[in-house]
Amino acid sequence: MKVLLLAFGNPDNVLTLCRHLSARVELTLVFTVSGDRFRQGVMDADLSLLRNGLNTDEGVIRKAAGEEVKSYIDGRFKLWFLKTPSRKFIHKRGGMTNFRIIRKSARQLSDIDFDAVHFNGTSGFLLYLMRYIKCKKRVWTLHDYKPHTGEENRTGEFLNRLVVKSNIKYIQHYEYLREEFASYFKVKIDSVFQVYSGAFDVYESFKPAVTEVPSKYILFFGRFSKYKGIDLLVRAFGKVMQTNKEVHLVIAGAGDPGFELRECENIKILNRYISPNELVHLIRNCICVVTPYTDSTHSGVIMTSYAFNKPVIASDTGGIKEVVIDKKTGLLFQTGCEEDLTARIIELSGNTDKVKEMESNISEIKREGILKWDAIAMKMVNVYSSL
Repeated sequence: MKVLLLAFGNPDNVLTLCRHLSARVELTLVFTVSGDRFRQGVMDADLSLLRNGLNTDEGVIRKAAGEEVKSYIDGRFKLWFLKTPSRKFIHKRGGMTNFRIIRKSARQLSDIDFDAVHFNGTSGFLLYLMRYIKCKKRVWTLHDYKPHTGEENRTGEFLNRLVVKSNIKYIQHYEYLREEFASYFKVKIDSVFQVYSGAFDVYESFKPAVTEVPSKYILFFGRFSKYKGIDLLVRAFGKVMQTNKEVHLVIAGAGDPGFELRECENIKILNRYISPNELVHLIRNCICVVTPYTDSTHSGVIMTSYAFNKPVIASDTGGIKEVVIDKKTGLLFQTGCEEDLTARIIELSGNTDKVKEMESNISEIKREGILKWDAIAMKMVNVYSSL
């Protein structure tokens, strides 16, 4: 089976999926990008090396994507880039340039005669690519079926609802999200497939870059945003310090948390872009990772943490409790409850044996459980075949 996966971001998820999927299908991955830089997760691509349009030259792509990414792919599947000058469909200087590029690239991809097309993520260009890429078997993974708190986007919401009106099937990562997606967009439940994502082992291709951190710490990492619950975490950790002054909290990532975030005793802030190499070091050396989200659809942070077998203290929002198994691969706390989060941090940060037991459990669930990549890839192939 010949499959095209057309992605609009989420490189950690997409690259890992494609590597494991490529053992079962002939796969081409195309990232739709714009401008001179694509910096997200494991991908820090120099787009200035690429021309506008569909880029397929392996040598140029290797330089643009970086050696770690190309090493991870290792020739298992094709990686291409579809570059436009701007993210805006019609922009002042270029006029209809983006439209012409998208249409021409879509027709080039149609000439390859793929058996199935998998759209991953969302973009203003998605509707046009769907229109011009000629393939009857089509499926779409939408990672955030509705906006997070503080990230409301009427234009994005409008575009997603337009896509839903087209003749297409859908993929959601959790069973909870499958049902929520169908209800939210008022589509038939049997048009939505549930396929878990495994751990993002793409990070194993990156050598750790040593970052100065305390010797004993719990870790929050990822994009700063209001819904991430960083304010709740800081308040809860203030109470943790009253009983355990040895443990520290490291908060790492770029963005605006929605409040004034300051370093203080036992709390270290890295409010900037964190390279994949730095992130590898931070995760490997932490006690556990904390995801105190106030609302969430799914979490790439959890799958990144699991790549290094690190347990996660997580709020019980959304479908997270399907992959953070309480007392086994991490600890769940009641969403928004400061006292409950405080207790969970104290419980795990002071119990080395429990941490080691959870690390072993995570390794097992990746090897033989719901996060086994071979089984996930097989389920994805079955989705393509059934379209």
